[in-house]
Amino acid sequence: MSLGDQTWTARVTMDGIARIEAACGTGIVKVLGRLTDGDLTTTEMCGILHPIIKGGGNDVSMKDVQNAVWDAGLAEAMKAVGEILGTALTGGNEEEGVKKAVKG
Repeated sequence: MSLGDQTWTARVTMDGIARIEAACGTGIVKVLGRLTDGDLTTTEMCGILHPIIKGGGNDVSMKDVQNAVWDAGLAEAMKAVGEILGTALTGGNEEEGVKKAVKG
């Protein structure tokens, strides 16, 4: 997954999905609907990106993710979030730049 100049291995896991739902206060399907409606906050987008980037084995802080989103721009961050949510909803069929979902 790439955001601006940063590139990470990303992995969608069940733990990551649970963290996304907790960060957004709703289920994963509704999170996708909110992305489609343009109703996710930047804080929520970073809360979606962070556990999935960490799930890829990267030692990154939330601040690192926030800086990458700022550098890349919101449109690129929204695209990355869409790829993550697509992977989560399809049960692991690979999306470009996001590794398949795994248990854990």
